[in-house]
Amino acid sequence: MSLRRLALVLALTACASSTTPAWRSDLAAADRAHHAGRDREAAALYDRAAASSIRDHDRDESLWRAAHAWRAVGDTDAALARFDAVAARSSEGERGPRAMLDGALLRVASANASVRDEGWRALDALVRRWPASGPARRAVSRVLAHLDDEDPTGERALAWITDVRAVSTVTDTALVETLEAERALHLARMHREEEAIAAWRALFAAVPYPQNSRWDDGHMALAGLLRAKGDARGAVAALDEMLSLREPTCLGGSCDAPMFQEGAMLRGEILRDDLRDLAGAAEAYRTTYEMFPLSRVRDDALYEEARVRESMNDGRACAVWAQLAREFGCTRRGREGIARARGCGIAVPPPSGDDCG
Repeated sequence: MSLRRLALVLALTACASSTTPAWRSDLAAADRAHHAGRDREAAALYDRAAASSIRDHDRDESLWRAAHAWRAVGDTDAALARFDAVAARSSEGERGPRAMLDGALLRVASANASVRDEGWRALDALVRRWPASGPARRAVSRVLAHLDDEDPTGERALAWITDVRAVSTVTDTALVETLEAERALHLARMHREEEAIAAWRALFAAVPYPQNSRWDDGHMALAGLLRAKGDARGAVAALDEMLSLREPTCLGGSCDAPMFQEGAMLRGEILRDDLRDLAGAAEAYRTTYEMFPLSRVRDDALYEEARVRESMNDGRACAVWAQLAREFGCTRRGREGIARARGCGIAVPPPSGDDCG
């Protein structure tokens, strides 16, 4: 037996020996009952699996599933007891923060005001106890929505963001990005535009792309703020910064942030409508077409480029209309391109049904 196979066998043996046959049997039976819709039976079996487990991870997983099963049959008290047990005993494991979130959300949905208050306190505690967890980000969103409902001015939400941001456990976690983005968004809604602009810029400086998941929508928000205050060149610069860090070999998909394409199109719009830089706008739309070879906005980019070049009367609009017609004849923009190319004296045959299938 090779060393690699021996290591694999030993690892699997160690993993199996750390569980009990009773736990594996109970968990499997509980899963079968759950998938069959027999939630009360599943809840009891998950509880039995938790009792037969010898590993903390297995116990927490079993109790967490039991909590959801008890909730499904309407026994809120039983569900909360199990969520709370996992949250209290689990350390940095995957189920601790999730159980705390699930328990808190169950409480904030209660008809009892004191139970709801307990739930909001639990969400706040989750953010401070496990700031690096995914559930903490969901908790931030729920807490801020609640505070905004209670105080539409945004002052309470902003104060809470500042308070949480100062907690030592939060520093140097990804939650900082979420909190600072929410700060900028709240400042903008409060019409404190200059502070919102400064908040976005501080966030981009502190957390660069690609670690910053708000890089694209944040820059779009920044560009919108700058444009609204009449700083069109600043808006274009913000969009340039957003797009400058795009991976040059990217062919679309996961290596593109979701708003990159929209940002490139917005850049052309600002150059055209705000700065009246028609040549720059035409090149911006051309760049959008070339930069995103798999994008759904490529026909829009060619369409806008053709329109701008037509208004410039630079003699290149017809070629762009023809390109639009040839490459995107099955789209609404492409069909217009066919008609406009024919108006230029360029015959582009319409696509066949098979081409558009």
